[in-house]
Amino acid sequence: MEVGLGNQAILAKIDKLRELNVGSMIPLPQLVVVGDQSSGKSSVLENLTGFSFPRAAGLCTRYATQITCCRDPLRSVSISIIPRPDASEELKAELLGFQRALGDLENDELAGIFEEANTAMDIRMGDDEDESGCGAFSEDILKIEIYGPDQNHLTVIDVPGIFRVPTPGLTTETDIVLVENMVKRYMNDSRTIILAVIPCNVDIATQEIVQLAEKADPDGVRTMGVLTKPDLATEAATQKAVVDLVLGKRSNLKLGYYVVKNRGADDTSGDWTQAKRAAAEKAFFANQPWVTIRERCGVATLKGRLRNLLMAISKQEIPNVKNDIDQRLRRSRADLEAMGPPRSDESSQRQFLGRLASQFQTVTHAALNGYYAGEKLFKDDPQLKLITRVINLHNIFSKDFGQRAHMRQFDGALDEEGKLTKKDTTIPFAIPLDQYRELDDIVFIQDSECAMPEDKPIMDLIRNVYDSSRGPDLGTFGGTVLSTVFEEQSAKWEALSLSHVSNPIAVVHNYVFRLLRHLCPEKHIRDQIWDGYLVEELSELYRKAMEHARFLLKIERGRPTTFNHYFNDIVQKKRAERVARSLENLSIHLDEGMEDGFCGQCIPLDQIENAATNKDNEQQLCEDILDTFVSYYKVARKRFVDVIYQQVISHFLLNGDQSPVKAFGPEMIMRLDDEQLNMIAGEDEESRHQRSTLNREIESLTAALKVLRSRGGASHGSD
Repeated sequence: MEVGLGNQAILAKIDKLRELNVGSMIPLPQLVVVGDQSSGKSSVLENLTGFSFPRAAGLCTRYATQITCCRDPLRSVSISIIPRPDASEELKAELLGFQRALGDLENDELAGIFEEANTAMDIRMGDDEDESGCGAFSEDILKIEIYGPDQNHLTVIDVPGIFRVPTPGLTTETDIVLVENMVKRYMNDSRTIILAVIPCNVDIATQEIVQLAEKADPDGVRTMGVLTKPDLATEAATQKAVVDLVLGKRSNLKLGYYVVKNRGADDTSGDWTQAKRAAAEKAFFANQPWVTIRERCGVATLKGRLRNLLMAISKQEIPNVKNDIDQRLRRSRADLEAMGPPRSDESSQRQFLGRLASQFQTVTHAALNGYYAGEKLFKDDPQLKLITRVINLHNIFSKDFGQRAHMRQFDGALDEEGKLTKKDTTIPFAIPLDQYRELDDIVFIQDSECAMPEDKPIMDLIRNVYDSSRGPDLGTFGGTVLSTVFEEQSAKWEALSLSHVSNPIAVVHNYVFRLLRHLCPEKHIRDQIWDGYLVEELSELYRKAMEHARFLLKIERGRPTTFNHYFNDIVQKKRAERVARSLENLSIHLDEGMEDGFCGQCIPLDQIENAATNKDNEQQLCEDILDTFVSYYKVARKRFVDVIYQQVISHFLLNGDQSPVKAFGPEMIMRLDDEQLNMIAGEDEESRHQRSTLNREIESLTAALKVLRSRGGASHGSD
């Protein structure tokens, strides 16, 4: 089937994409010829393309070779080099400058050109000491374009043959792995037709290339077997095995097998031509047993089938290729944009860090105010919902503090909060205290959960304190009694509050680290900011928060003081409740029928006068101390819980001008000198390489889209 002009344009576009190195990023429709060494692979290529590779050892087996045949009125051969994807700009320019042109396929001239190409690609051809810095193989691609009136558009890729034994002074064990990886990379591309070249006179099961093809194409939908050297299969059993394979009796390849006859060892005379080879091949396959499978024998049959296959897969995959290029281009542009502009001087470095710090503070403002809806980061990483986590922590602390902070039970005096379940005081998310070793000497971690208050009467403590510190006061108690009782009863405040403050510190520290990681994809910069500056500054700010918490503990657990009228309200309420309980047994019940309609409990006046005469001085004082202490403890506890949040958490950790979440901001960037800026934001070799790679990818992909959108194909001789 002849390939029409429209089809030729599609194939030419695919070739142009490969020339732009798009094939290293996106799988392209292509035919790749693979085989073990000495399998006859080079002869198959020569038969398919009419290109006679130079016979000098090692000249054409050290890199991938892209051979394109195109119909053109004039005969010519163009040879160039497609640089490897990671080539530097200098090397890329040098390799692109390699352009050779011939009027015809003259072997002597080709040998010289191949030697020049090997030199350009730094290929080591022997054990010469002058070539010690060169490699035996290259990731560059040799591009050969063959034009002529008898050509039809066909592009095949030749890759080095698989080998297992290195040649001393020429190849190494490393070269074996390099070649195998190169072959696998081409074979694994989903849009590649694999031409596995296998000699007829060997056991196919022993051919490594067959095993590699099965791994790359387990369903056998992309692999075609090409059997060579049928003239060496002289035994009838061997010939029958080959025929059965071609007939599909022992094959799972959907594309099947073809048989071609290579040029024999004696066919090297100067008058050898492709026409003579084709005639000899036709005569050979006219004999038994080959005549029974003649529709799959011969180079002409194979070549037509390959053109149709390449055309079919190219037409089918062109839309998908374009879509893949679009996606890869968007991703590359996004990665380059995330890196920001090049940072080669102080101004660009400061601008880069300034933008990063401003973005950090914008997200932090939302995190501190609960404005989560407008920022995708909060959905992607819920641990960045800072204020929500901190408030949840303090709400749990407030409940837990009310239940556990006192040493002894209050005999029902402070039971208005009710009994809390474990769920009420369990933190619903993990606190990363053990993830950051720099916090070890700052935070306070309780060895175990704080126990509930002891089931001992608080009155016993008051009596003991009063008896051990009473003075000559008459009917009153000294100021040290209340202070001592409060100090005893609040002994667990320090552990509970310092342990609690440690949790928001860990949450804040984790927030800063995670947000920096989200906003700064370059690990070098992130590590410099974090380890070089932030960790030390953050640690100092956390220490200040802990110091202030200890200061509040010292003040609150010192001399009892309050001007809160709520304290007196509670005292009066407690005393009224005590009087009511003492009079409860003196009440009498009045039935309905009284003249004024009153009914209920009442106490005669003379009984009230007798009710207050049964207590001694110590009992009365201890009850007064209890009422005063309970009232003050409740006021002090609530005040302390609020102040811990307002001053330590809200001011020192979240909203204060010197809070940790504001450490990485524009002010920090302005304080950095030129050396510090370069250390943090200066691009290292890896970043420069990444930026260069992305720029090359964007350039190639953009050019590829232009090729795909154009109406025609690449013209003869285009760059």
